[in-house]
Order: sequence, then structure tokens, then C-alpha cells
Amino acid sequence: MDHLEWELRNTESVFSELSELSREYVESVDQGASVRGSTDQFEEIVSQYEELKHTHELVDAARKALISRVEELTNERSALKLEVTSCQGTVTRLEGRMKEMEEETKRLRKELEANQSDDDSSLPISLRRFTRSEMSRVVMEKNQYKERLFELQEAVRRSQTIRATQEERITEREKTSVWRRFNRLFGLNKNPLVPSAALALALPTSPSLTHSPLGSPRQQAVSTTQTDGASPAAALSPRVRRRELYRDIRSHVWGALGKRQVHGWSIPLSHTQDSSEQTPEPKDVPVLVQLRLLDQRDATAKLNCAVAVTREISGETTCAVWVVSGPASSSDVTVIDPARSNTVLDLFSLPPTSPALCICAVPPTGETSGTVWIGTQEGSVLVHSASTARRRCLQSISLSEGVHSLTYSQGQVIAGLANGTLAFFSHNPGGWDLQSHEVLPLGSTPLQPIRCCLAKGAGLWVGYWNRVHVVDVENRKVEQTLTVSERSEQQVRFLCAAGSGVWTSCRLDPTLRLFDWSTGRPLQDVDLTPLVTKTLGPAFLSLSPLQISSLTVISGRLWVGTGSGAIFSIPVSLSSESASIPYCSLAAAQLCYHGHRQAVKFIIAAPGCVTSSYTTGGAALTLVSTSQLILSGGEGYINFRIGDDANDGAPEAAPLRSDRSHMIIWQSPTPSLPSSAL
Repeated sequence: MDHLEWELRNTESVFSELSELSREYVESVDQGASVRGSTDQFEEIVSQYEELKHTHELVDAARKALISRVEELTNERSALKLEVTSCQGTVTRLEGRMKEMEEETKRLRKELEANQSDDDSSLPISLRRFTRSEMSRVVMEKNQYKERLFELQEAVRRSQTIRATQEERITEREKTSVWRRFNRLFGLNKNPLVPSAALALALPTSPSLTHSPLGSPRQQAVSTTQTDGASPAAALSPRVRRRELYRDIRSHVWGALGKRQVHGWSIPLSHTQDSSEQTPEPKDVPVLVQLRLLDQRDATAKLNCAVAVTREISGETTCAVWVVSGPASSSDVTVIDPARSNTVLDLFSLPPTSPALCICAVPPTGETSGTVWIGTQEGSVLVHSASTARRRCLQSISLSEGVHSLTYSQGQVIAGLANGTLAFFSHNPGGWDLQSHEVLPLGSTPLQPIRCCLAKGAGLWVGYWNRVHVVDVENRKVEQTLTVSERSEQQVRFLCAAGSGVWTSCRLDPTLRLFDWSTGRPLQDVDLTPLVTKTLGPAFLSLSPLQISSLTVISGRLWVGTGSGAIFSIPVSLSSESASIPYCSLAAAQLCYHGHRQAVKFIIAAPGCVTSSYTTGGAALTLVSTSQLILSGGEGYINFRIGDDANDGAPEAAPLRSDRSHMIIWQSPTPSLPSSAL
């Protein structure tokens, strides 16, 4: 047994000896020895070493990759630097070449402008190129020439009528000329027959409406004698001729309407008939309160248009009136208080580009306060504040066509343009958006400016040529078209609403036409020629062809202004503000003895004017009240009961005070009714 153990020993090395022994044997000899534990730790160390070695290889590979990438980026950076340097050189060369090209362009432009006139004159008219503005100007000039042609035709027709009347007068004069010479030869009448104011005032009180407009034979002899004694220069003078016509009108007014008058108005025609009973005076007649010059300093200012800015629009304590005036090339704005005589609240000039054609007061919308919009002939729309800082233009826009009308309706402003187009301006939360406006064309060839629009509810009546287009404002489309006149060359110029009816008038047409607002059905036609002939006589028609220059409905009356300066007021039958038809009768019409020498430019209502009246009942008291004033504007002033009392020796070119722009102001005795047009 001992021999066997000795043989099992390995005397060569301890490792060989121990490796050949089993674990149980070793543990039986040494209880503290654990060969497996040491092996596990060694294997773990070896595995960690392998992992570290693999990680080292990865890091080394990444380092080499980064080094190669850095080398690539360095090379790329160097290449880009070279490219930037090359581009900078190219830019420098191109800038120099650009400057050379600009200089060449300037030189060519100068040569082109120098040769433009020669080229245009050498080319035939058919080959010339027109711009949009030139084409618009040509179309506008063509329309103006056409209007002048119509006016000339009316004037020729009127001249033929006057010539026929004069031939009859000449025939009658030739019959009596022999006896007149016989009387002069024998001195039966030494003093020349000169009409005087006393002769005019001595006319009968209540003549018949069938009284001859030419007057009595004595008056004819007076007129003939004065004409024979006039010099040839005076006979050809327009001022002298108008003075003679005004004298004839004065004689006819005293003979046909009598002495009775109510606040500067004539008695209605139905009350001037021969009757033994004294007829009562009409009620609710406007009272004349003021005759006002437009500008005390500028004698050449001409009225264009006006608008009343109420207290609700401006936020002030009283109503103000904006009046646009000026020469043919520019316009001025005068802001007045109609209740205070000769008081100017503000006065400023518009940009000197073109005259203003229309003006509109826009009430506060959203957070935007009240504004006043002004349209010019060149196509500009100017928006000014209605209260403070009136002179400063808040917004503006330039359109391609002239602006001939401005109308406010349901938070929108509609502009009527010269090419028969409507432009709609809407209101955003931030204010009025003038740039993004919508356009609705109405016109067909030939084009005509839109000069009148009437808004009521969601509908808009637009006058264009001899028709009226009913436009839906919300949907921007034409719902209905009405024919106002059978003559296609006629032009609808005025629209005014009262109750459920609309009164219309056309250019160079003395007829008023009434339509139903809902259905567009014609209801009544009123010809003003008999009214004018009975009240003012045929001499008034010799001043200019009878035409309507302004039309409106105020306080239950239809106000009509004529092209020769006369103003008529006709009561309308309004039982309700919205459901009644505003019929009228010429038998109740009244003539205002105060008129203008030229066309009546506007008739507007100014509600909410603060007026003061003084009473002395032991102590001086001032009564302040709010009333509605009515203003008319036109060139010159004339009292038809007095005539033209100007100095015969005044130079023809000297502007007299009576020839300057005037405004006639009345006070309405009844409270103002809301106008359907607003």
C-alpha cells in the first residue's frame, strides 16, 4: 500500500503532481484549499481582459476613423475657401458689369424719351399703343362730349321754341311800330317807359293761373321801348340779358302768385285761384333763417358737394356740415356749424391732384369712430376723422377709375366708379380694409360713371344709364333691373326714398318718377314743366333748359332743385315712415322766392342742430333747442320777387356778391323723420 502511494507521486513538478490529483484528495489533505474558486476568478479575469482588449481595438478603430474624418474636413475646408475666394471675385466682376449695364440703361432710356415724341408723331394713330390711364381718359372725354351733345340738342330745341315766340312778338311789334313813331313825333309821350319796382308791386293780388305770361300790352310796350333804347353792346352782354330775363320773371311772379307769401315761400298753386274766400296758409312750411356766403375771402370758390355729420357720427354736441368747394383742379373742405352764422369750424385743402366729386359720412362701426369719406376724380378715396383732427387723412387708396359716388350700407362703403363698377369696402375688427375690396361690374359698352346710389336695408339701388339696378349688398349680385326712361341715352342722376317708395330723376329730363321699393313697379310720373311755367313764366326757361339738379325728401316734403337755381317744395302723402307710398300733387307745390343764379348743387338735411333764441320778458333769457336745418348750395343768389338789382355799370368780369357761392338755410317746423336713404 505504501509502495503504491509512492508510485503515484510525481516528483517532477508540483503542478503536475497537483493536477493529477483529484479535488477530493486535495481537500482531504488541506481543508482550506478550494481549487474551483481560484479557477473561476481566473476565468473571470481572463474574460475581462478579452473584453478590454476588444474595447481597446474598437476605440483605436474609432480614433483612426476620426483622424481620417478630420483630414477630410480639413481638405474640404481648404477647397471651400478657394471656392469662396473665386465667388467673391466673380461677384466683384458682376457688380462692375451691373453698374455698366445700369449706365447703359439710363443712356438708352434718355435716348428713348428723346425719340418718343418723334416716333409717336411719325406712327399712324391706328398703330399707337395706349395705356390704361389714357384709355380711361379717352372714354371719359367721349362721355363728356356726348353729354355736351345732348345739352346742345336740348339748347337748340329750346332756341327754336324761343325763336318762334320772338317771331310772333316781332310781328306784333311791327303792327304797332307806326303808331309808336307817330306818338314820339308829336311828343305824346316824352319820358321813356322804364319799369320800376313800384309798377311791379302794384300788380293785382289774386290773379288767375291762366294769366298770360307775357304780361299786359302796356308791359310789352315797356319791354320793347327799353330794348330799342339799349346799346348794341348791352344787348349782346350776357349779364344784361340775364338781368332782363330776371325782370320778366319778377313781373310774372308778382302777376301769377300775388303778394301773399309764407316764410319766403309762395302760396300753393291751389290757393292762388280766384276765390272770394280767404284760403288758410299751409302748415309745416320751412322757415328761412339764414343766407350764407360759402367763403367771405375767396370770391371764386365753387360748390361741389356737401354732407351733414350728425352728432351720432361725430360724437359732438351739435351737427356739422362738410362743404367741398374749389376750382377745377383741386378742392377745399369747409366745416361749418349751420346754426351759427358765419362760423367756420375748420378749413383745409385736399391733396392738389384732382377735384373731389363726392363725400359721405360713415357712422361708428365696431371700435372705429365716425369718419368722412371723400372721392376724387383721379380715383382716390380719402378717409378723415369726423370729430377731432379733421385735417389728418386716416386712410387712403388710389383706384384705377374716378370715384363719382360713395354710399354707406350695413357696415360697408360702396363706391361708384367711372367705368360702371361698384367697389365694396368692408370693415374688419382692426378698422376699414381699403386694400382688399371687392368689385362688381355693372357697365356695358359704352361705359358711364355711377353717380347715384340709394341704400335701404340689404338692398342697394344703383342708377346706370336709363336703368336702375337693384343689388344685393351681402351676396354682391344684381337681383333686378328697372327701366326708368324709354330713351336709352338718358342717365339716372338722383334717387331718394320715402316710406316704401323711391323718387327718381334723369339728366335733362323735367319728369319725376315714383317706383315701389319692394317690387320696382312704377307708381307715378310728375312733369315739372307746367309748374315752372305757371310760377316763373317762360322767361325762366330761357335761362337754361329745364332740368333737375338736386332731389331729396326731407320732413315729408319732396325738395327739387333746378338747373337754373329755383327750389320747389312738394308735400308727399306719408302716413307711415316705412309702409306708405309718397305720392305728391303739384297743386300743393310751393316755390321758394330765394334761389340761386346757377344750378342747385345740393339740398341736404342737418338734424340735431343746437339753436338759441332770445326772449325779453322783464329779463333776458336764452332758450336753447335742437332743430333740423335744411341747406341748399349753389352759385349766386337771387330773389325772384325783386330780380337782379346789380349795377348796370359794373364790369363784366367783376364777380359781384350776388354771383358768389351761397347757401340758403331753412329750419324745419316738424321733427326730422329718419331718411330711408341712410
